[in-house]
Amino acid sequence: MRKMKRFTVVMLVALMVFGTGTLVLGASVILWGGESDKARVSEVLTWADQKIGQLTQTKQDNTQKINELTNDIQNVKNQLTDKDNQIAAKQQELNTKMTELQNKQNEVNQKNNDVSALNNQISQLNNTINQLKSERDQYKAQVDTLNTQATQLNSAKNESDEKLNKARQDMKELRDQADRLYSKYQ
Repeated sequence: MRKMKRFTVVMLVALMVFGTGTLVLGASVILWGGESDKARVSEVLTWADQKIGQLTQTKQDNTQKINELTNDIQNVKNQLTDKDNQIAAKQQELNTKMTELQNKQNEVNQKNNDVSALNNQISQLNNTINQLKSERDQYKAQVDTLNTQATQLNSAKNESDEKLNKARQDMKELRDQADRLYSKYQ
């Protein structure tokens, strides 16, 4: 019977811990027990009240911790959102800079193409200049040859002119002599 009473007390305490609706049943069991069981039940009830108080305090502490953690989670989520916004802004800035870089690279490529085209034109002009210099040198050589020929021709002409002048002079002298002789014999 003693085991049965202990079982009943334990059941009562368990029922009290698990719900207030079981107090009526617990009270009935206490009345069924006896004075010694009532004292024991009183101890158990005191112990159960302490445990309930501890559990209530633990629940309040846990609720406060949950609230604090919820606040911390919300703060972290807000920080995460801020970081996401910062990342999005920086990504947009990066995309803008990448577009600028690509545009500059395209400009550089165009300038390089322009420089290459100008280098080709310069090369062609240098080739043309060298060809013209070669032709000029050929013309200069021809001019030198023609100048030499002209000098020789001038020298020959001068010689011829001198000879012609001398021949005219001689002719004139001969005519004068012939006229004199003819006038003498006439």
